[in-house]
Parts: sequence; C-alpha cells; structure tokens
Amino acid sequence: MKKKVLIGALAVSFLSSAIYADALKNSLTNLMHTKEKSSVVDLGNINLNAKSKPKIPKIRHHKRSAIVGMVHGHKIIKKDADSYLTRRTQGKIKDYDMLPPQQQNRLIHEMAFPLLVLDAATKELSAEEIQNAYNRAWMQKEARNIQIKDSEAKQVYEEIKQQAEENNSTQSIPPFEAIKDRLKSQMLEKRLIGTLMQNVHIEVAP
Repeated sequence: MKKKVLIGALAVSFLSSAIYADALKNSLTNLMHTKEKSSVVDLGNINLNAKSKPKIPKIRHHKRSAIVGMVHGHKIIKKDADSYLTRRTQGKIKDYDMLPPQQQNRLIHEMAFPLLVLDAATKELSAEEIQNAYNRAWMQKEARNIQIKDSEAKQVYEEIKQQAEENNSTQSIPPFEAIKDRLKSQMLEKRLIGTLMQNVHIEVAP
C-alpha cells in the first residue's frame, strides 16, 4: 500500500506536463470568470417580480464516496476529485459536481495520468529504485519545513576551517560562497537524519 501511495504521489509531480493540464487549466479559468457558462446559480439575476421562476440548471450531486471515473481498474472517488479540483483551482472551485460535463471529463483525464504512471512504475521499478524513491520523497517533504540560515552555514564553515588549520591540513579550503550551498545541503541532511533517528531504539544481533 505504501508503495502505491508513494509512487502515486511522485507521479503527481508530472501533472504539469500532462497533455490535458493546459486544456483543463484554461477551461477552469474560463469557468471561474464567465458567469453565463457557470453551473452555479447567479442569484443576482433573479427577478423577484417575475411571474415565472428562473430555470435552475440541473446538477447531479454525487456522494463523496461515489465513483466518478475508472482508469484501468483504478477507481476515482468523488472526494478525491473534489480534493484535486480544489488544489488545481487554488480553492476557487471545490465541488466536482459544479463543473460542466466537458470539464469533468478533462479533470478525470488529468487525474488518470498519475494512475497510469503508477501502473507502469509498479511493473518496471526495482525494489532498490522504490526504496530510493521513498528516501527522496521523504527528505524533500521534510526539507520544506527546515531552513538553514547562511549564518549557521558560515559558523560550520569556520569550524571546519579552524579544524583544518589545527591539523595542519595541506588541503586548501574553498571560499565560503563557493561551497555555501553544498554545505547547507549537508547540514540539512544531517538535521533530517537526526530528527528521524531521535528516540529510535536499535538492536544489533550478536
């Protein structure tokens, strides 16, 4: 299960290059800015003095657990479509049912892409490649929550430089600016490992 979740998460990163991404983006943008074509009822246009009631577009409301699409045996659930649509429109549209049929079709096609990548990756990736993918995905996720300041890197740099001088090292130390980014990456990795290993009980068999 973890493997499928991970590979699925990695596959989502390729969505920006999916064949349906631009078409869906433009379609959703038009939907959010064109009242005439919107499936949402515009209450501002209702004439309370009119004899006949305004015609309200019929909207099929799915349960959150309902299946709204199938991709090679993979089920696309309404709540997942809502969640993806919310991210895709940056919270401007949150309900899949409010999309016109053509845009629903485009959304399902875009959501199909990572599922197809999942199928391909499951068949082609080795156990080692999957483990490496786990490591990279976890580190990238955690790294977004950690900031290494230049001042912290500078302090470590000075310690390394001082230690080299005390040991009479003949190897020259590059200027700080030349190795700052690499040094910060090493500090970040060390901090991540420290966080992961904190309070972990490890036993080594004799």
